[in-house]
Amino acid sequence: MDRNIPFALLAATLLAACTNNGSNTIALSMEGGAGKTAFLERFEGRKTIVLDSTKLNGQGEGTFKAASLPLDFYRITVAGEEQLILVLDSTESPVVQAKAGQFGSPTSISGSKHSEALYHFQAEVKAYEAQRDELRNRIAAAPEQSTSTVDELNALNAAFYETSKRFVQENSASPAAITALSRLNMQRDFELFKQVRNDLRKTMPGSTFFTQFRETVDRMEQQELAMKLQEEEEKRLANMLPIGGEAPEIRQQTPDGGTYALSEMRGKYVLIDFWASWCKPCRFENPAMKRVYDKYKGKGFEILGVSLDRSQDAWVQAIQADGINWKHVSDLGFWNNAAAQEYGVSSIPFTVLVDREGRIIEKGLRSAELEVKLAELLGS
Repeated sequence: MDRNIPFALLAATLLAACTNNGSNTIALSMEGGAGKTAFLERFEGRKTIVLDSTKLNGQGEGTFKAASLPLDFYRITVAGEEQLILVLDSTESPVVQAKAGQFGSPTSISGSKHSEALYHFQAEVKAYEAQRDELRNRIAAAPEQSTSTVDELNALNAAFYETSKRFVQENSASPAAITALSRLNMQRDFELFKQVRNDLRKTMPGSTFFTQFRETVDRMEQQELAMKLQEEEEKRLANMLPIGGEAPEIRQQTPDGGTYALSEMRGKYVLIDFWASWCKPCRFENPAMKRVYDKYKGKGFEILGVSLDRSQDAWVQAIQADGINWKHVSDLGFWNNAAAQEYGVSSIPFTVLVDREGRIIEKGLRSAELEVKLAELLGS
């Protein structure tokens, strides 16, 4: 028997809770277990450590005693064949009753609020799954008449989701909540996941299972923060370059050593294209952009390429290699390019389309989108 149990399998195992401290005991009664040896184990990482053992008497009864234990998931194994996952809390002295061959689903557990809550939830899980499977079988047997059954199944799923959510809310400081959370959608109810993480940090901070759960929630929280920062950055850029606002002047060095300014293109529609020789997406886009440029350059359209290069040679060679024969400027400042700073450029390629008067029309257009826009402005 595998004596390790990863966090991902925790929800699939019908967990029970139990408590223990130096003076408390865990009483086990196993019908059909006479003469068998049972072990109480705790989890450390992916390993288990035996805390105590007891040989069941002729009635299948035995008692565990162990030092004071922190609130966490533990396990009782019998004869190396059957196992029962528990939650031990040093304030309780639980009594476990079970049958050989069905040890993972105990007949009863008393004296432990965590266990009682969890097994109440588990009973609801079993009832839900029985109804769900019956409805699925009806749908499979008569798919052409399944509309009302599908509606019934959807209603059942929605009701059980709310049952699971309510259980977590009522038991957010109990390890039992981790099991019920497996029934919920983290993105949909992320605030509840964070609440359980914060509450369990107070009750079982050293637990391997809590650590794995906490890390999962922390990663999601970091992703959520990154998305929020990205949204804020997009709002900042939108405020810096509002549609209809005047595009800031750009005046920088040309490849031949002269200078050129955006304002010199007044009277034409201009795409300001921030790019660089080292930017693979930019280089990949150049052929398609060249095709659009060749199609519309005679109709009052121009491109001003603003390079974030820092090497004159690399910049010029890229222009020549890609055959992009529109106007180009750069101050060779890399990401500190003055125009890129003023336009709030945080990634490339990045484009800004301005009208004949220098007002901003659109931002972020790629070649295909640009072609559609120019057809609207200049005709196909």
